[in-house]
Order: sequence, then C-alpha cells, then structure tokens
Amino acid sequence: MSNQSGIVAEQELLNILSQSIESQESFVIVTSEISNDSTVVEFKNEFDSIEELQKHLTTKYPLYVFVKNGNSFYDFISYVPDQCPVRAKMLYASTKNTLVRQVGTNNIRKQLMYSEPEEFGKHFEEEAVGMYEKNSSLLTDSERAVFEIEEQQRLMKKSRGHKLVSQTNGVTATLTFNVETHGASIGDVLEESNVIIFGIDLANEEVDIIKHSHVSSPKELELEVSQPSYTIYRNRSLNYFIYSCPSGSKVKERMVYASNRSGFIKYLQEVEGITFVKIIEIGDPDELELSLLTNNKDEIESENPTTTRSKFDRPKGPSRKKRI
Repeated sequence: MSNQSGIVAEQELLNILSQSIESQESFVIVTSEISNDSTVVEFKNEFDSIEELQKHLTTKYPLYVFVKNGNSFYDFISYVPDQCPVRAKMLYASTKNTLVRQVGTNNIRKQLMYSEPEEFGKHFEEEAVGMYEKNSSLLTDSERAVFEIEEQQRLMKKSRGHKLVSQTNGVTATLTFNVETHGASIGDVLEESNVIIFGIDLANEEVDIIKHSHVSSPKELELEVSQPSYTIYRNRSLNYFIYSCPSGSKVKERMVYASNRSGFIKYLQEVEGITFVKIIEIGDPDELELSLLTNNKDEIESENPTTTRSKFDRPKGPSRKKRI
C-alpha cells in the first residue's frame, strides 16, 4: 500500500541476519542503515544488550533494528527520531517494507516504530519477563537491576488499574480504561464483522468501538487516518491485531495509545478469548504490509527459519565488521 524507494538490502546484512537467526544465541541485536548515497540498506552494528544499543542511538539519525530475543524470530523496529530530517523519515518509511520482504516476513514476529531511545528499554522490559525467569544470566548486572526496579513499578501500576471482568468466565485483565462494547461481547461483533476498529475516548476514559465492517480481502481494509487506533482483523479463522499511529497524531494520543496497547491486547486474549497470530504496529495506515495478513493457517504454523532459507544466501562465514 506504500510507495517504494527502490532501495534494497545489501547481501552482507542479509547474511548476518541469516546467521544470527540460525545460531544458538538467544539474544542478538543487529542494526542497519540506509547508505549515504541512498542505494542500499547496509549493516551498521551488532550488540549483545539493549544497554549497548541505547548508547549508540542518537536523536537525529534513524536506524533499522532487528532484535532476536529468546526465539527464532526477529522483532523489526524502525527507529526514526522526531528530530531527523524529513527526507530521511520519508526514505526509511518507504524502504522498510522492501527490507522486511527481503529478510522474510516469516522471520519477523513484530513490526514496531520508535522515535526515542528510551522506548527500547520498555520493549525489552516486556520481552524479558519470561526470559528472565528462565535464564537471568542473559542479562547484564545493570539490566538485571533495572529490570527488577521496573518490574516493581509495573506491579504497582497494575494494582492501581481497573479490573475488568468478563461476563462469561470471570477472568480479569488490567487496563487503564474501561472497554465499552454496548452490551455485546467483542467476540459476538467479530462473528458478524471481520474488522473492528477501536479508539480511546479520553473524556469518558473508555476504549470504544469506532466502527466495524466486513471486507472480503486485506486490500479493502481501511484504517483510521485521523487518530491512533487498535484494529482487529479476522481473515477466515486467523485474527490479527493492528496498532496504527498516524504521523499527525497528537503527542498525548500517542502516549495514551502506546501505554494501553499491551493491556488491551491482554484484555482481548484473557477476557474475550481472542487469540492473535500476529501483532502489527505501524505509523500511517498506508504503511501496512498486506502480505502479513495471510488467511493460510498452514503458512502461519510453518513459520520458522528452515522454510524461508531460500530468501537468504547461505553465509560463507561471519563478516561482522562494524560501521560507526
């Protein structure tokens, strides 16, 4: 749905990503950037911790970041600071879909957009919960200390949140706002419509259904362009959660929607009983990559590196030089 820049990934970057995803390392961060002549996306650096990454992030220059964290997939993060030039913002926005296709959508678990270095810490906090319990040795001493402090803060916030109880099974989930469905469960609405778009009503402190509809294919999907939104899209039996935050959104809206995203997903999963095969985060609606919204259950279930190796050339050996 988005315009393409014609910029492609260089082979060195694809080789490193392929090697990292096939390795036994549980936590890997690979960064890349568009070359100075705007012809290729090239390998920039590799890090072993979020702390190292944050030291190298600036508030002016954008990056593409791939985070492998305890699994065989990457979280793909488009880091575009607010202060970077408009041309750079446009280049990175129009190139990322091509990069994702080259790496292989089956190798990408999440797509995220960050504009501040601190957001990587929040991402790591959410992802590290399970990993920390299984193997705390993967964290540096400082990361372990930060995690434990932030986990205490998270639990304190959780105790102050609204407790939302399902009318059917009594399962609870924590969310800053109440969810207003006007008497019907979200599952019931989803049976009639395969697209439900939610917005946050700040005045009434509610997550409301803005609209719902039925589309026959992902091409007909129309997301909100005037404000951030949460969208559930059902393609046959597969459910997708899409969080979009258009470029013209107000700062307060961005903060509110971003801070409630995880809580709302948890509510949908635990209270409404809705499972998602993918959780997608985008900026403007036209950045949505339609190939992510497959209706093929077998394709989703078979998503693993061995089925997509043809997308990468087998690396002849590590070539980990760093461009700084």
